[in-house]
Amino acid sequence: MDTTPPSPPFVDVPGIANFRGIAGSHAGPGLVFRSADPSKASQAGLEKMSKDLGIRVIFDLRSAPEIKRDGPEWAGVAVDDANVFEPYGIRREWVPVFAEQDYGPEQVALRYKEYTRGGPDGFVKAYSDILRSGPQAYGKVFRHLAQDKPSPCLVHCTAGKDRTGVLVALLLALAGASADEIADEYALTDLGLASLKPLFIERLLKNPALEGNDEGVRNMVSSKPENMRETLSMITDKFGGAEEYMMKDCGLSQEEVERVRKNITQGALASM
Repeated sequence: MDTTPPSPPFVDVPGIANFRGIAGSHAGPGLVFRSADPSKASQAGLEKMSKDLGIRVIFDLRSAPEIKRDGPEWAGVAVDDANVFEPYGIRREWVPVFAEQDYGPEQVALRYKEYTRGGPDGFVKAYSDILRSGPQAYGKVFRHLAQDKPSPCLVHCTAGKDRTGVLVALLLALAGASADEIADEYALTDLGLASLKPLFIERLLKNPALEGNDEGVRNMVSSKPENMRETLSMITDKFGGAEEYMMKDCGLSQEEVERVRKNITQGALASM
């Protein structure tokens, strides 16, 4: 079965799953891309990122245990191994949301399994923890985007679903996207991860805590729009919204926030 997601906003970058831009009715094209782990990109994929998309910075939100782990969808490279990208003029910035805590899709599912079975509550709890732990990591991405002429960048975690999804939601909210638009963009991850989901599901079902709970496991690895809609309500209630989070939690000035808004709205045009 062909699991290649449709384009746009997906971009076919060989060796990288769930690769897409965040362009839409509010965010401009070509400045911010998101994906799953890109460290197994083929030569063709690396050339496409560098030459066709103009990406010059990759922000890696993963923890050290995730990077060091070896598996079908992980590279097993050292934390500071940037050699795969450097020959293509791409700088890798390691900006972990949780430096030493494994926060891959399976571990998140297990950690919040008691919340997720009844709806989006588990995701909201997980995403609240990401927001509380993420200011230093997210702040570096926001400050890159607050430059006068930021270069196109890629933001990723292991699956490009949770830590990446929360950051993208903040950017889209800042740009003026509605809750439904942000939730629909988040839900595209179900398409982007179609080729990797069987791996996540298979391993989760082998865990004694989840054995036989096929429906629950599939919910855990999903990206349902209601998960993000409830998360956006939580961001407003607990953090005062995207702009307030960027200033109060991440330490950006009002001027920097306005530059981020301008740049992501205009997209790659802002960097020319």
